[in-house]
Amino acid sequence: MTDYFKNKIDKEYANKPATKIRWDKTLEFMGSGKNIKSALDIGDRTGLTEMMEDKYGVKFDNTQGDLDKIELKGNYDLVTSFEVLEHLFNPLFNLEQINNVLNKNGCLILSTPLAKPSFLWAKKHFHEMSKRSIYALFESAGFKILRHGYFRVHPFLFYTSGIRPLMRLFLDKIQIYELVDVNSLSDDR
Repeated sequence: MTDYFKNKIDKEYANKPATKIRWDKTLEFMGSGKNIKSALDIGDRTGLTEMMEDKYGVKFDNTQGDLDKIELKGNYDLVTSFEVLEHLFNPLFNLEQINNVLNKNGCLILSTPLAKPSFLWAKKHFHEMSKRSIYALFESAGFKILRHGYFRVHPFLFYTSGIRPLMRLFLDKIQIYELVDVNSLSDDR
């Protein structure tokens, strides 16, 4: 089953136009690497993981297991988490775990869908967060927002293919953030 997923599902996902747009926009937001010596990508390896490794010249570790339960280990200059939080029962636990493994002056780059009406949610999403709710979540986990942005992931013609896709033109965005530990400038980790 794992081989089927890696060979068929991952390949199909990677070849979708929306995936290419998502990965390109994410890399654009990330910009050039700032002296990154260690990195962790939350979730399974994807084509984006490989693109980040090429761009920053560092091997990314990846998580294994249930992110609602596992304790993250290690120390990292950069942690990335792309479209993961909405799939977790307890995103606060995951963010606290990430904060624990960030080096002093390390950063987290995270993206998640911006909240939209629940009938437009993907079936596997437990949460979609508004700007206000995600800011509160970041604060509770001890993060400070350095910068943020928004982007859409579908090619324009997708939005003309029906009523639900047209609604997504106005309601469906990805929010992306660069975060640091609120204590990183005064904390000697």
